[in-house]
Amino acid sequence: MESVGELLRTTRESQGRTVDDVVKATRMSRSIVESLEDDRFSALPAAVYVKGHLRTYAHFLGLDEEDVVQMYLRFTQQQESDELDEWDAVEVEIHERRKSFERRWALIAAGVVVAIVVIVLVVKWVSQPAPPLEYDPAAAGQTEAGNAGNSGDAEDPEGQEQVLEAPIVVEGQNEAAPEDTMIVWNKLELMAVARERTWVKVAVDGEVVTDITMLPGQRRLWEAEEEFTLDVGNGGGLDLFLNGEPLGTAGSDRRLVEGLVVTEDGIRE
Repeated sequence: MESVGELLRTTRESQGRTVDDVVKATRMSRSIVESLEDDRFSALPAAVYVKGHLRTYAHFLGLDEEDVVQMYLRFTQQQESDELDEWDAVEVEIHERRKSFERRWALIAAGVVVAIVVIVLVVKWVSQPAPPLEYDPAAAGQTEAGNAGNSGDAEDPEGQEQVLEAPIVVEGQNEAAPEDTMIVWNKLELMAVARERTWVKVAVDGEVVTDITMLPGQRRLWEAEEEFTLDVGNGGGLDLFLNGEPLGTAGSDRRLVEGLVVTEDGIRE
């Protein structure tokens, strides 16, 4: 099935027109024309601007403007459906990995418990004192008779050899305590939660780090030292939180918000 971008490109080429001809006639930038023909709508601002560009392009080519817009809407709906299917597959994989992780740690914990029990039993058994030697008069008499001529042998007063037990030394490993590690936290944390589909462009301390289209329910978190600067295609569809504290929406209704600045003092435009 032909996409809206393919329709625009093939129609333009069949009319013998170049991208430069479109740029000159419609006053759209070259990057916008190429994004429309490549179906890269996420690279453009909010949907309301995409539909406006499509109508302009369709009018230039002599196509039905509403038909082109409807093709775009069907394309984006199918894209959202594919993205949701992909997220479902990711969630299933995460769930399976979590179960495997929990089973692995359960086996490790059981092995550790068994090892501790064995060590305790071994230490207890080794620590038991040797049983005392019992004195046998008959054996003592034989020993005295056999050693009567040997004046160099030492005997105790009762004729019983003295047994000295060596002390038990239990060796252990002295582990040095780990040195404290200093953790440096960024000063500001900004979270965005999408209520509706919206385009978001974020600069952290002056450097652009994000340029995406967020779907309803998606969350994004950024960290900065001083400030964030946001452009939002659907201001009323994006909730903002600074260091866990709600700041409200990025704007009102579905209007485009540009140059929204968030600092530790809050939001300013």
